[in-house]
Amino acid sequence: MKRKMRSRISSFYLSLAVILGLAFSLNTSSLQAQGHEDHAHGDTVHAGHDAHATTGHDAHATTGHDAHGGMEAAGGHGGEELEDEISDVIIHHVMDTHDWHLADVGETPIALHLPWILYNSKTGLEFFSSTHSLVENANYIESHDKVYYVSSKEPKYTFHNVATDAGEKAELNALVKESQGKYAFVHHKGIKRLADGKKEKVDHVEVFELVQGATLIDLSLTKTGLQILIVAIVMFLIFTSVARAYKKRDGLAPKGLQGFMEVVILFVRDDVTKPYLHGKHERFLPYFLTLFFFIWFSNMFGLTPLSSNIAGNTTITIMLAMLTLILIVLNSTKDFWMHILWFPGVPIWMKPLMLVVELMGFFTKPAALAIRLFANISAGHFMVLALICLIFILGDNGHSTAGAITIMPLSVAFSLFIFAVELLVAAVQAFVFSLLTAVFIGQAMETHGHDEHHDEHAEVAAHH
Repeated sequence: MKRKMRSRISSFYLSLAVILGLAFSLNTSSLQAQGHEDHAHGDTVHAGHDAHATTGHDAHATTGHDAHGGMEAAGGHGGEELEDEISDVIIHHVMDTHDWHLADVGETPIALHLPWILYNSKTGLEFFSSTHSLVENANYIESHDKVYYVSSKEPKYTFHNVATDAGEKAELNALVKESQGKYAFVHHKGIKRLADGKKEKVDHVEVFELVQGATLIDLSLTKTGLQILIVAIVMFLIFTSVARAYKKRDGLAPKGLQGFMEVVILFVRDDVTKPYLHGKHERFLPYFLTLFFFIWFSNMFGLTPLSSNIAGNTTITIMLAMLTLILIVLNSTKDFWMHILWFPGVPIWMKPLMLVVELMGFFTKPAALAIRLFANISAGHFMVLALICLIFILGDNGHSTAGAITIMPLSVAFSLFIFAVELLVAAVQAFVFSLLTAVFIGQAMETHGHDEHHDEHAEVAAHH
């Protein structure tokens, strides 16, 4: 019994290492910049977040595009106030970044500056301690957490306001079509408040010439990657503690953390894996425990003030869906593939159509898992941020105190309600993802024939 328990613990840690390792590596490798294929038609970067440097959302407030002649950020444009677009602020808070902004103390942002590790085909592997040190380099610019290797920090072309100037917009579009990977297009976006109180949308574009023949790959640890490591450490400590408690209290009733975790573990075993995996649930249990707790802990971590959004990152959800697809293929039977590739019992003239339908269904199942998890987790973050932003919208960004005070109680109340719902959603999404994964693997493991399957259904229908 003890040997079996040690085997399960080892399998659990192996599953944890596989999930977290793939999540970390895919999240890192997905952040690539500047190569021949990346800029085949020019690169347009919407860097609206750089425009609010003094608001504390960007940890590199004074190092962005201002260092190479961009428009002044948030401090004004020609003596006029430049405000952030609400949509850009919301998107910025849920996107993955290289600088982990935690809070503001007055005008001082508190942030964790993560290092940049870049592979440059021209210069080799390069290391920068922060975004500030990166943009101080003579040949690198950073925008919207993408980095570019340019021949000069001075823009080759500058478009002052493509949002309102039709001529500039047409000229920019023509340049994008003709660039063929020669340029990086950096947008500085915001809302300009005019002297008479009216607002005007601003889209200032700078065009930089890329170093031709250079391939740049970002190997850096981002905010999401660091949060995955934190979740891994938390899971390791919790389950090590639980395993130690079982050894010390062998034969005794569980209590404390051990008692709570046992309830959840038995729930995953008896209600998620056992009903669908045809008596082979013990073999899959370590993986499903890892999957369930990884998603649950990640979602709960996202409800803290640390602005985590692990499951709201498509790279992570796609990775989890890919693991499901791999397990489906590895555990599939001959009958499963016969029902997809040949579909017994169906007229021959319908088989080509059924083949297309079944193949689409085969890949749609894991894709739906990835989309469902991403959409449900991101939706909660968007809703809370949108409700908070209502205070600034009706308060006219500080110009209407009465509007802000009027909407504040309602905005805070609804935000707290959505937050409470998110506490439930965090566990529900972990359960749904794990349950559907078990269902899909169980379907692949079925061995009954098509005709027998229909005979069973016919008998059930006749009985009723």
